[in-house]
Amino acid sequence: MQIEMRKITQTPKPFTLESEGVTLSGELTRKTSKLFCMRASLKGALEVVCDLSGEQFFQAIDTDLVLYISDGLWDMQSQNLKLDDFDVIEFFDGFIDMDFILHSEIESIKMDYHTKE
Repeated sequence: MQIEMRKITQTPKPFTLESEGVTLSGELTRKTSKLFCMRASLKGALEVVCDLSGEQFFQAIDTDLVLYISDGLWDMQSQNLKLDDFDVIEFFDGFIDMDFILHSEIESIKMDYHTKE
């Protein structure tokens, strides 16, 4: 799912999408002409691998996210906002690719250290 950046205003725009048993739902708002804020929750169950035994198991996911999205290159030094660079995702085509964000979050969770117990 792609959302056109020029259609996002300061009025929250709700969204929901699902992949691999995990649902990302929340809202997008415009912060500045080139910066958007995504407040969302990530919920569901994700199949991961236990790092001790190598067995696969389902882990419950219930996480709140606050991410910032930049229309173009994010230059932290020229901004007066106090944001961590790791919380800013850059898109360069005028669209926010929500599937990319969801899959990135899923892969990040899968790469964490997991134990079945």
